[in-house]
Amino acid sequence: MNSIVSFFFLFIAFIAVSGCRVQNSPPELTGLSTKEAFVGDAITLTGYQFGSDPVVTFGIASSAVTAQISSHDENTIQLTVPLVQPGNTQIRVRTDEGTSDPLLLKVKQPVPVLTTITPGNGLPGSLVVITGAYLNQIKRVRFDDVTAEIKDSTAQKLTIVVPPKLPHGPVALAIETKGGESTSKFIVAGTPQITSVSPLRAKPGAELVIQGQNLIDGIVSINGLPTEKSLTTVKDTEIRTAIPATATSGVITVKVFETLIATSVDTVKIIQPPFITNLLAQDGIAGDKLLVNGRNLRDVTGMTVGNVGAIFRIISDTQLEVTIPALTSSGPVQISASSIGGNTTATDLFFFYLPPSNLVITPARQLRGRTLTVSGKNLYRITAVSVSGITVPITSRNEGVDLLIGVPETAVSGPITVSSRAGTASAPLVVVQPPVVSDILPAKARPGERIVVRGDFLLNAQIFFTGSATQAVDGGKNEDTERWILVSADAQSGPLRVVNAAGEIATPMFFSPIRLVTITDFLPKTAKIGDEITITGQNLSSVTAVRFNGGTSTPATFRLSGSALLATVPTGAVTGQICLTNDAGTVCTSANLTITK
Repeated sequence: MNSIVSFFFLFIAFIAVSGCRVQNSPPELTGLSTKEAFVGDAITLTGYQFGSDPVVTFGIASSAVTAQISSHDENTIQLTVPLVQPGNTQIRVRTDEGTSDPLLLKVKQPVPVLTTITPGNGLPGSLVVITGAYLNQIKRVRFDDVTAEIKDSTAQKLTIVVPPKLPHGPVALAIETKGGESTSKFIVAGTPQITSVSPLRAKPGAELVIQGQNLIDGIVSINGLPTEKSLTTVKDTEIRTAIPATATSGVITVKVFETLIATSVDTVKIIQPPFITNLLAQDGIAGDKLLVNGRNLRDVTGMTVGNVGAIFRIISDTQLEVTIPALTSSGPVQISASSIGGNTTATDLFFFYLPPSNLVITPARQLRGRTLTVSGKNLYRITAVSVSGITVPITSRNEGVDLLIGVPETAVSGPITVSSRAGTASAPLVVVQPPVVSDILPAKARPGERIVVRGDFLLNAQIFFTGSATQAVDGGKNEDTERWILVSADAQSGPLRVVNAAGEIATPMFFSPIRLVTITDFLPKTAKIGDEITITGQNLSSVTAVRFNGGTSTPATFRLSGSALLATVPTGAVTGQICLTNDAGTVCTSANLTITK
């Protein structure tokens, strides 16, 4: 117990000795270079025993603020007045040896410090919060020259109201205190917002409608390019403007007083007018794929060929492929493209052609080695012509109308075929060759009667009977494979001679004209059964039957003798005419033969 008491007294003694040692040389503050100063001002402290590492505080207890010392020595300290509350404040110097007695300094109210203004813009009647320092001792808060109502006030924060009826636009927001005045920029306007833009695809010159809020006084830009003010109408919730000719795709911005900016969520695609520079083919048919060069072709939505809608495929912004549709007629047509940006038509015309049709061969009958004309419809871009399967060259052409060709030396009758990429057409050609006769029906006929000649290449051929110097008269049918003619009056038995443009033939079969018998006389005039009667006249060699009794008797036997015919009087014959029959008919004598016993 005694030891504990002894230790306690020794500890107390140590503390007392130590305390006496600190207070042996504490700093002594004797003067200030000024009695008043603003925060941030430089002042000088004078005194003694400031030591090597003094600390200067402004204020008391826990609220004391340490000042920043710029230089010091044993008797002076240079420092800057720290940020402390305005008014009288105590300054002390502290070292390891102790703390000086305080001296008073009057810290004057500084110019207000504005740290933030939230928001930096607003409409009349809206609240604005200002933070900073030295915002107390307010004399006035104003927007330009219009005083604002103060809702709440501390040294670090002000809440004010934007004055009513304040014109829109940038203004100076001023805070006036006993320490001075500070100003900042403020914009009397609501924060613009874009809620929609339409259309999202448009051409230069089209109207653009922007809807939103606080758009009044806004300037519209499309991908950074401002629109023409004279073509723009602005309301608080809507702006209508015209898209400039040089606009490019991008977002829409509305800038109010150069500072407040609203940006659209959607991108507006500017569709420039398409332009066709050239076609990679000058003609074609239905189904062809035509390449079209140009610019601004990526947004093409329609193609026409000769005012008929066409299927197309976009290859790039400078090229597309159009499928030529089936048109109703051949001829030059326009190729056009359209998009939201506008329309364009190729300066070059495209020639569309249909398959050849309605062929007419002139002449329709032609000799080998001769020329002929093929006419018809759509004889454009003809690439091949054949005659009965033999390809022939085109001697000359009247494009679209007719062709001149030659008939090959080996050609036979058959189709003439005309071809182009669009299709083919045919028409028959008769290649005239020497006539051919296969039948003469009947092989016997009387002069003036009609007979039929069959074969080939008989159309318009001249036909002559043997013994006749003039061609036979047409009998009503004149075709290549069949002719009808009348037997000439002077025709004789023998082959027919047939002549056409290709040559002349004699028929391999004979024709025999038949004529009635001509009876000149008969002798004797009186006879009996069994006697021979001599009959003279013409065409007696053609007689096929002899009858007496005016043609009622049984057939009599007869024979030719030179130019006469000898007939035997048959049994049962009576006085009467003698009748001779041949293929041409029956002729009787003008006088009677008298039969005696």
